[in-house]
Amino acid sequence: MKMLDTIKTKFLWAILGAAVFYILLILVSDVEEISESFLQIKVEFLSLIFALGFLSHVVKSFRQKDLLGIVGEKIPSFQNMVIYMSGLSLVTTPGSAGTFIKSVYLKKIFNIPTEKSIAVIFLERYHDLLAGTSIILVTLLIHFGLVSMSLVIISALLLGVMYLLIKSQRVFLSLYSRLRKIKFISKNLPEIGPSKSFSILTNPKNMIRGWLFSILGWGIDSLSVYIVFLALNIDLGYLLTSQIYLTSLGYGILSLLPGGIGVSESVADLLLVRQGLDLSIAASLVILMRLCTVWFATIMGIIFTRMVLKQKIHSK
Repeated sequence: MKMLDTIKTKFLWAILGAAVFYILLILVSDVEEISESFLQIKVEFLSLIFALGFLSHVVKSFRQKDLLGIVGEKIPSFQNMVIYMSGLSLVTTPGSAGTFIKSVYLKKIFNIPTEKSIAVIFLERYHDLLAGTSIILVTLLIHFGLVSMSLVIISALLLGVMYLLIKSQRVFLSLYSRLRKIKFISKNLPEIGPSKSFSILTNPKNMIRGWLFSILGWGIDSLSVYIVFLALNIDLGYLLTSQIYLTSLGYGILSLLPGGIGVSESVADLLLVRQGLDLSIAASLVILMRLCTVWFATIMGIIFTRMVLKQKIHSK
């Protein structure tokens, strides 16, 4: 259970960092108004928020299963979902790099070659950025914002460069060498060479399939955030809410800070204040949004990690 202890430790440090930031955010805002906002939460919406959040990850788990199938690896749907969800326990690591722990689980439980699983997980992260950028771009047609437009430009350039590097195998080898430096992951990774899986996963047909799964998953995730706003009696419309949420999330990911803590919240606050909301109301929305998305996913990941570790024990 050392791996679970490591995950819990990283989670506690992330929680501590988030708590410090949220306390500072509350202090610079109006504490009384924030307290009043939380007292007015429509609690009947919470079950729907968490149900949609869970559903969005179920959709993304099917994307993982599909990508694994493309490279010739088939695993049962339920076990696939459990392994996908377990990766969420480390979603708050810089750039969500900790989710590559799934490669270890896939190797130990289903004997899936590391070169295949790393390629699949990397493509998942790629499709997350691609889908988020695509959704923001659509929302800009209705609600133009310079901050969001800047993110789209940065993301488009990054996606283009990453795609070219993937084709030349440089990303895989660089990524693999970095993973070898992470102690609790490296001891489970064998020495491997260039991956043919990237070439298979990045052909046009497979890229479109991954993109569609991702659009659906992030669309549902954005819907859960829209209902978070409704729970606090704020209705900015689904498209604008999606733009604010995904823009703040995107900048947080690009910052490479654990969970984007500080950056995501600050960007979301800025965009909400620009919509005419008081800072205290914006802060309330941001805190609740983050609790119902990234922190909900992290806690869910720890729960599913326990299930994965039990599968590892039973598989021996």
